[in-house]
Amino acid sequence: MKRTLLSLALCCAFLAGCETMPWQSNDDLPPVELLEESQPAPVEPAVSEAAPAAPAESGPSLTMSPNQRFKDVPLPEKAKEDLDRSYIYESPTLQIGRMVYTIRADQNAIAQFYISQCPASGWSLESVQQANGNANLLFKQPGKRLEVMVQPLGMGRGQRLILHMVPDGGV
Repeated sequence: MKRTLLSLALCCAFLAGCETMPWQSNDDLPPVELLEESQPAPVEPAVSEAAPAAPAESGPSLTMSPNQRFKDVPLPEKAKEDLDRSYIYESPTLQIGRMVYTIRADQNAIAQFYISQCPASGWSLESVQQANGNANLLFKQPGKRLEVMVQPLGMGRGQRLILHMVPDGGV
């Protein structure tokens, strides 16, 4: 009897942590929209004074944190750094770092934050990849690469944000 209860408890614990369970799926998230500089901004129709303005469809946007590890790498305000998983090396001629954060924000909101904020710091977007619940963005500057990885931590635990900056070998 004890073995049966122990086996059942272990099975339930295993299933609760499984990333493929339906309640932990990110299939309902829309894909990241790339903003092209060559496309003109959409023109919104004028709203008459009698009609109330429609609420915005997108969720709340993330704001910039003043606690950036590198001045040209944007960071969302509520990101909490995991010091055990992060490393930084900076000299007058070289910057290398892997900064790991946890943040309670939607994966697409984080991706859109980087898509909109990185060009202001001189980064150009090279690629976006969404697969298996993860989002990976690649940005480049002359001589530098920035990989932004967003990974779900599970139901109600937020996202893991990994910023990996290395010198660009020109590949």
